[in-house]
Amino acid sequence: MSAQPIHGPELIPQPARTPMALYEAVAALMPNRLAELTADQARAMTEAVDKGSLKPLLRFTAKWAVEVEIARHPQTLAELHRAEYLANHAETLEERRNQAAVAGAIASAAAEAVHG
Repeated sequence: MSAQPIHGPELIPQPARTPMALYEAVAALMPNRLAELTADQARAMTEAVDKGSLKPLLRFTAKWAVEVEIARHPQTLAELHRAEYLANHAETLEERRNQAAVAGAIASAAAEAVHG
């Protein structure tokens, strides 16, 4: 892992943190996850109505903005998948922890890039 976990060329510009912009970005970058995004959005909307709060919708957009941020950088996405795979198949607890830390650093860097 490099010192800056989010790196490499961007496939698309960073989208706005709106449901429509995130939907379009997911459609472009990870069309296989559109059903997951749609289900998450429906759950967030239901929870928002039930609770009378926008927090579920804000969590939805925050989650998917991070997912898109990682996917915008194919090299970073590959590193995340590799770390997750190695963490799940590690032979030692230390190796599992190390790979989980790599995955966590990538997610944290993506969140920082999105949220500032």
